[in-house]
Amino acid sequence: MDYIKTDGGRKLAGYKTTKDYSGDCVIRSISIALNQAYSATFQEMMELGVEMGGYPSMRPVWTEYLNRKGWVKKKCPRDAKGKLIKLKNWLFNGTAVVLNSGHLTCVKDGAVHDSWDCRYRPVNTYFVEE
Repeated sequence: MDYIKTDGGRKLAGYKTTKDYSGDCVIRSISIALNQAYSATFQEMMELGVEMGGYPSMRPVWTEYLNRKGWVKKKCPRDAKGKLIKLKNWLFNGTAVVLNSGHLTCVKDGAVHDSWDCRYRPVNTYFVEE
């Protein structure tokens, strides 16, 4: 699994950035996975958050957002011994929003697209478009 460093369009959209872009993994990973502008994803997720009474970074909000976009949750991939697979060892070719240790990232065509290299973390659940 390769790694591609990206802010997901945050800077281009005019949002303030920090050195490591921490705190925006939900908006970043989902906008990359859905091929949407960062600002559009941010706006839609903020509106959903208001509707649901929560922040976009809260699991029920981003899960509902993905569900409404036609994405479904899949179980954790495991090796032959039943252990979780690390992202760097996951053989996945397609697009997924991956939850790994409290962090969301995007996997697209065999590469992790994120502002930092989180490939050492396990793949917990993940979402794919259906």
